[in-house]
Amino acid sequence: MKKLFILSVLLCAGVLFTAAAKEKADYKYEFQESAVSYRNVQVYKVLDHKEAYIVMYAKGHRDVGTVTIPKKWYSASMRAESKLNFRPLPKGMYPYMTILSRDGSFERVLLTLPTSRNSPIWGVADSTVKISDADKDTLDIVY
Repeated sequence: MKKLFILSVLLCAGVLFTAAAKEKADYKYEFQESAVSYRNVQVYKVLDHKEAYIVMYAKGHRDVGTVTIPKKWYSASMRAESKLNFRPLPKGMYPYMTILSRDGSFERVLLTLPTSRNSPIWGVADSTVKISDADKDTLDIVY
């Protein structure tokens, strides 16, 4: 009697396990790739100009790239919709810049920098220098 009971319990468990495995095999995992992508680059220096921020960043392994970010992109009142946002730098990290793209086209840039302008990362650009692309609408950057 015990053997018959154990055999029937094992048989029921086997049937339930097989049914559960079949259900799982029939389910297809569908992954949807995000339309948003990002790229982080280390920032060496940010120069404050009256029309734009001039950002010097790590390009490749040993080169320095420069990009200008118009100040008109930043809006304190509409933070979520502005093309430029600032984030405070956490302790122990190097300053960096995050470029967000949607479907391959530029959407927003985030600068993670020390909040104190006395930090060596911040500098002031010569005000007599004319920034030619201070009215641009997109960020063209070479990594």
